[in-house]
Amino acid sequence: MENEYIKKFREVIRQFERELLFQNTESCCNGVSLAQCHTLLELENKEKASVTGLADSLSLDKSTVSRTVDGLVNIGLVNRDIPSDNRRMAILSLTPTGTKTCADINSLSNEYFSENLSVLSVKEQKELLRLLKKITDYMIRRRKECQCSL
Repeated sequence: MENEYIKKFREVIRQFERELLFQNTESCCNGVSLAQCHTLLELENKEKASVTGLADSLSLDKSTVSRTVDGLVNIGLVNRDIPSDNRRMAILSLTPTGTKTCADINSLSNEYFSENLSVLSVKEQKELLRLLKKITDYMIRRRKECQCSL
């Protein structure tokens, strides 16, 4: 690939990342950090999970996710239940307040992306999603392959 193209691609991606950061800061308000926001939304998708399961899903180390979860438990957004048959593993789930926080985040994010995607036709939106998914899947696969070879 041509160096000028790659340079321009990287520039556009940096601008896109900054805009996403601004949007994420806006939608993850009321003392919820970006890391907590991602953890809440992942837990919403799974309904129940362990710290290890969340760490795998978020591609973060277990200690980082554990600290994030501790903060979410402390502010009443996540429940940590210890099963009687396995006291070493905590099962995490959203509290009703956590569920409401996720709904608020999703609503704000949906509005933001709906507005910004409106510059594209429906066909272009589908193509953008397809291409982003394709490159993201490839990036994830490459990262995992590199981790295995270390």
